[in-house]
Amino acid sequence: MIEKMKKYTFVLYHLEYEEFLAKLQGLGLLHIIRSTEEKTGSLLKNKDLLQEYAEALKFLSKVEQAESKSGTNLPTKALLNQINKAREEKDKLERKLEVLRKQIRDLEPWGNFDYDLVKKLRESGVGIDFYHCLKNHYQAEWEEEHTIKIIGERSGILYFVALYQGESPALEADKFSFHQHTLEELKQNSIEVEKRIEAVKEYFSSIAATATELFMSEITKITTEYDFEDASLQAVKEADDHLRVISGWIPLSKEEGLMEFAKKEELIHFSSDARVEENPPISLKNGWFARLFEPISKMYMLPKYNEFDLTPFLAPFFMLFFGFCNADVGYGIAIVALALFLKWKAKNDTMKGIMNLVILFGISSIIMGFVVGSLLGYDLKELPVVGEKILIRNNDQIFNFALLLGVIQILFGIGIAIVKKIHQSGFMHGLSEFGTFLFIATLSVFGASQLGTDISAVQPYLKYPLWGGLGLILLFNQPGKNPLINIASGLWLLYNIVTGFFGDILSYIRLFALGVSSAILGFVVNSIGAQMSSIPWVGPVIFFVFMLFGHGLNLALGALSGFVHPLRLTFVEFFKNAAFEGPGMAYKPFSKSTK
Repeated sequence: MIEKMKKYTFVLYHLEYEEFLAKLQGLGLLHIIRSTEEKTGSLLKNKDLLQEYAEALKFLSKVEQAESKSGTNLPTKALLNQINKAREEKDKLERKLEVLRKQIRDLEPWGNFDYDLVKKLRESGVGIDFYHCLKNHYQAEWEEEHTIKIIGERSGILYFVALYQGESPALEADKFSFHQHTLEELKQNSIEVEKRIEAVKEYFSSIAATATELFMSEITKITTEYDFEDASLQAVKEADDHLRVISGWIPLSKEEGLMEFAKKEELIHFSSDARVEENPPISLKNGWFARLFEPISKMYMLPKYNEFDLTPFLAPFFMLFFGFCNADVGYGIAIVALALFLKWKAKNDTMKGIMNLVILFGISSIIMGFVVGSLLGYDLKELPVVGEKILIRNNDQIFNFALLLGVIQILFGIGIAIVKKIHQSGFMHGLSEFGTFLFIATLSVFGASQLGTDISAVQPYLKYPLWGGLGLILLFNQPGKNPLINIASGLWLLYNIVTGFFGDILSYIRLFALGVSSAILGFVVNSIGAQMSSIPWVGPVIFFVFMLFGHGLNLALGALSGFVHPLRLTFVEFFKNAAFEGPGMAYKPFSKSTK
């Protein structure tokens, strides 16, 4: 649910403003309303500095830290400059090493020889040219016409020299120009550069832990200073610059703390309930189950202040859809076991919360695996006792179940839209949505009959919700307007409802496709593994390794698909039918940074 907000406005004497802000930041409750986007020079400087520290931390996070932690007497900024300088030196050395390696590759076919000897030959009147060409372009008659010596061949390219007196021979081959250094010198230079690069890496490895700790602390300090200066610009100046007026938002659940602060400091303040047109920030407050799914809903966007928080409503569907895509008891147990292990290893609450969500996904996979009767790709329906309790027994039933879940979620979304319209605009504005609910529910029942469901008991009564729904759609889509205008716009709305519903419901076939494909892959892995197990001596070992690899890969693919596709069904089909509107602004209280 979305927490109710209250707006507080404080009036302060200008000399007391900074002291008030410092205490307000320490309190960490008020989301300050911005009155300007102005950035001072110091703000811009701190912003650039924060980016530098963040980039350095990102680099250091990839460095393998040494067992012994190296200390430093340098100030934090000097250490940052030193690390940046070392990074620049490392990049420069790596570029130089790449050039040296290329030059070495170029000279290797020629081997080691004395450049002075070539010079002496030319001074004595004997010319020498170095050539290379493709092997199939080399012409044997060149050796008859000129003094040519083949030096070597590499990757289909011939390297040779031509000795001559007078004019250089005209050969259809590329001349080779030597570098200033010999092959031996280049190799020695390469070794020296590699040693210097290794020394820089050792420096990074030894200083990484200390630098990370100092940089994190400095980021916290600079962020706090940045937020404080930015907040100081948000007050409106009144009474010839003698007064400062600043406003902010606070959830009702935290209002008591702010009131005590205002009373203790004897502050002049005013408060009022939040209004939608003021665009209050959004703070979500859900129970433990729905709270686990908040990161998923926030991936899309936060709702507006007068919207419904759809997190509690999407949570059971998302969990069920993941289980549908990975409907296997064995896979579910593996997911739960892995999540429990990672939760045990996790060091922060955020990661532990994510692992709790993964545990729920694993439980859903176990439940759905029993519903369809699958254990590591083996069919549980073949077991004498357990097989009788399997609810879904063939692919047709899986297909129908996927469509049924789609209809339920779509109708549930429309039900939310009905309540929202009535809550926001009044009863009359919810009638058209209620008509949509009746119309789609009736179409769904008729559709079920085409899939083999017996609807003879209710079929005589289906005309009532069908015509009732059509009437509500055509007459109440714009309450208060001319009936003829309503009918005309209602026909267009009806067209969108019908085409949209069939498009939406077909999207849920992906659940069937993913669930069945995962089961088929598991079956294939088992079949190949069984064949491998018959290999003499090593068969059992190969069987175990292949089964572990095959099912592990299938589980990884299923887990990825089981997250991405329910995400799509939630954000497109469900949110659209629930008439979700956003984005909302996140509640971010003015506080001291603790990162």
